[in-house]
Amino acid sequence: MKKTFKSKIDLAILIPVVAILTCAVVYLMLIKIIVGAIAVALVLAFLIYLCIDTMYQLTDDHKLKIKSGFLYHQEIYIKSIKKVSSIKNRRASPALSSDRLEIRYNRYGRVTISPHHPSEFIKELKEVNPRIRVDENN
Repeated sequence: MKKTFKSKIDLAILIPVVAILTCAVVYLMLIKIIVGAIAVALVLAFLIYLCIDTMYQLTDDHKLKIKSGFLYHQEIYIKSIKKVSSIKNRRASPALSSDRLEIRYNRYGRVTISPHHPSEFIKELKEVNPRIRVDENN
């Protein structure tokens, strides 16, 4: 069953941020502030890395593995998921879009993600755990 879902990305936010950071690198290089240019370039590279390496994987042993770069790794047993809700917020989480799914698991566990194909993602979760409640009206 191993299936991987990439994170949906809000291009309306990403493109201007990347453009501004790129302009900052070029400007700092032109005025010969190399250390500043390198620092901004590292931030830009890290941002692009997170966009490439944020994913949600459903494994053969019925776990949801959430990965966002080297900073965030979490595993949740799919059988422990109680509810999946569609939400829109910009709170810090391993989600690169404001169109998000909040997953509630165990007693108080909660994580927010943004898979690129949310309905397919929910369908795959429900195949493993049909007791998951789905709330798409938030």
